[in-house]
Order: sequence, then structure tokens, then C-alpha cells
Amino acid sequence: MRIKNIFILILFALFISACSVNQIEKNIVVEVKKKVVLEREAISDELLSDINHILFLLKQKDLETLNSRFINPPYGLYEVLKDNQNNKFIFNKKLQIDEISDEIDSFEIKKEEVIFNCSPYDDKYYGWNKEGVFISTNIQPYLSNIMKEANLLKINTYSEEEIKIANNIEKTSYEVVIPYNIVFYITKIDKQWYITLVDKVKTDCTN
Repeated sequence: MRIKNIFILILFALFISACSVNQIEKNIVVEVKKKVVLEREAISDELLSDINHILFLLKQKDLETLNSRFINPPYGLYEVLKDNQNNKFIFNKKLQIDEISDEIDSFEIKKEEVIFNCSPYDDKYYGWNKEGVFISTNIQPYLSNIMKEANLLKINTYSEEEIKIANNIEKTSYEVVIPYNIVFYITKIDKQWYITLVDKVKTDCTN
């Protein structure tokens, strides 16, 4: 009888162990499903068409249509700039673009990066190194860095939702540069492309 009881106890222990392993595996699967993998879509005809639409609206100085079509109301947009007094990057959260320029030299969209040169010694080297309109994955972690530093120093506190939005912008957007006009990030939200960030740091030559 003792041997039989021991055998039953061993079987019971093995059963409990197997159940625990199965539960752990199920929990791992659930956790993986909870984590949304943020990926940048490939450049499509739809995206290029929307950028062309933005170029047209800028050329026409149609600020009303630009804001109504290309600014997502719940998201709004971020305007990133340099606080020269403290030598730090800061951002403003806005619901619209307040002003636009119609200065557009070209409607040719090039899939490459462009550089803005700050040259205090010779004006001929100052400015953009290429002509055209440029789209690239040159996305800077402005937002997440600002939020992390603020939360760490407890200057401001940003919620998980705000950090989630920042991560979404940084992981899935494209940078669009229209030289001597505007630099912005364009992000797909709810199956449409929107302007989510205006970069005023890239052309700031102050130290």
C-alpha cells in the first residue's frame, strides 16, 4: 500500500508540475501578444501622394486644409526646438500648425537624407547641401529623451500614454525635409498619414 501511495503522490506531483509549465507558457504567449511591435511601413505611392498634397497646400498657403487633413486631432503635433538659455531641447504640444511658407523650389521627392550646414565663417557653405524634397528614416528620439529626462529629474511627469505616442512617432515615422521651409515627421495613424512633429532643431545653429 505504501508503494502504491508513493506512486500516486509522484503522479500527482508530475501532474501539478506539468500544469504549472503549461500555465507559464500560456502567460508568456499572452505577454507577447500584449506587446505591440512598432514597425515603419515601406514608402508607398499613398505616402508620396500625401506628401505631394502637403507640398501643394504649402504652395497655396492653404493653412486651413493642411490642418484639417494632416493634423490628427487626438494626437495633435509636437514642435521641437532648442532652449538656448538652458542649451536643451524642449517641445510644445499643439493642435495645429500656426503658420506656413510657400517657398518650395522643387516638387521632386527624393528618398535620401539631406544635411543643413551651420558655417559661421563662410556664408557660401551655410544652408542645405541639396535641392529637392527629401524623405528618409532619419528620425531623432527627441520626444522620448525629453520625457525620460523630465521623469527622471521629476521636472514634469509624462504618462505611459504620452510615452507610447512618442515611441510610436519615433518607430514608425518618416522625416520629410523641404529646404528653407519646414522639416516634419509624417506618421500613419488609423490608416492615414499625418504630420506629428515639426523639427526646429535641425536648422538651429546657435550653440
